[in-house]
Amino acid sequence: MVMTMVKDEEKGFEGKIKAMISSKACACQTGILEKKKSGLRYVNCKGCGKLFKTDRDTEYCMDCEKR
Repeated sequence: MVMTMVKDEEKGFEGKIKAMISSKACACQTGILEKKKSGLRYVNCKGCGKLFKTDRDTEYCMDCEKR
């Protein structure tokens, strides 16, 4: 039963892809591909007060970390 559900889902996905190819639509524009959420966040540097983006667990900008 689980195996048939997977095959049905695969057929549905393949059908959508084939329809997009035949209509020359891009997968990124049709919403089939999920966009990955960015891991970046805004941080205010505790050393100089500069606002910057980072994906690291820090409270200081690159310039202040070097000091």
